[in-house]
Parts: sequence; structure tokens; C-alpha cells
Amino acid sequence: MAKLFVGFNFSSESILSRKITGFRQRFDPKFNQYSFPHMAMHAPFDVEERLIENLVETLKEELETFYYGNDETPKLGFTGLGVHNHKKKNILYLNPLFDTNLEYCSEIVMDISKDHFSPQYKYKQNTKQFLPLGYFNNESELNIVMDQARMEFTNFSELPISNISLYQKKFGIWTRVEKLIAFEQTDSRFLQLNHISV
Repeated sequence: MAKLFVGFNFSSESILSRKITGFRQRFDPKFNQYSFPHMAMHAPFDVEERLIENLVETLKEELETFYYGNDETPKLGFTGLGVHNHKKKNILYLNPLFDTNLEYCSEIVMDISKDHFSPQYKYKQNTKQFLPLGYFNNESELNIVMDQARMEFTNFSELPISNISLYQKKFGIWTRVEKLIAFEQTDSRFLQLNHISV
């Protein structure tokens, strides 16, 4: 079985993306383990290795159809900070605000993924998805950075999505298996879809 997730990768050129990277470099002990700006669309799931190729092709086809003719780079909005406690760790995060298109896109991805689950596999969906700013072992570590986080991430802001990709956990590290669809903005009004073949 392979452990996978589908995620949004964000443009590293935006002001918010640079702020997130700078904040994490200063404060997140796990920065080197996942330095690229991304956010999982859903909780990770298990799929048999032999089904990954079919999953990739199906996701690509559906996403390309969904975004065909779109003239705007998709953006994910964020509204303030939150803290999630998980396995004795405190995760500081930005709270995402999905618009109707991204929410529907996320549902498509989940439906296709579920079609590739084994009949006996029991998938546990997260109650919430978010963009991590840092993983902290205890509350005192978290409290040290909270004031700084509140100063840097107070207002509503958006991150342009550069691509949607499939990731697989190998030897404890998440690595990208495939770009499912890429969005390349040549100016503020034009969106070009890059279709990557297997």
C-alpha cells in the first residue's frame, strides 16, 4: 500500500508566501522537512501501488476538464491563525477559506481518490485542513512565537496556486509523485494550463 495525498502548491513569488517562508525559517523546527509552500486538500489516504498510475490519469483528466477555459489563476484565501493539537504537538496554522470553485475541486479529488481505496480500507477524513506555520513540542514554545505570528498574519490574504500535485510518503518523507495540473500566470489576467504527461 502507498500513503498519498493531493495538495495545493503555492507560488513562492507572492508576498504572503515569502512571509510564510520567512516565519517558518525563523520559528518552525521542522522547516527543513517540508520547506515548499503547500497545503493538503484532504487527509492522507492509502492506495495499492498498482492503482497509482490510474489514479494519476483520472485526477489529471478531471482537473483539466474542471479548469478548462478558466482565465484566472486560482487563489486560496486565509483568515487568521489557529492552533491544532495532534499527538502531543501544537501546530500553528493559517485558516483557509475555500471559495466555491476550490471547494468543488476538492470534492472531485476526494471522490476520485475514494474510488481507488480498497473495499476494506477505512479512511479517516480530517475535520479541518489548514496551512501549517510551525510544529511545536509544547505550549511554551508556541507561546513564544504567537505574538509575532499575530503581527505578521492578521488580515485576510490570498495565495496564488501554482499547481495541484500528488504526493507519496517514502521512507518517512513526502515526495511529489506527479503534478496533476499546473497554473502559469504570464500576466495578471491570463492563465495558462500546463498539462504534464506521465
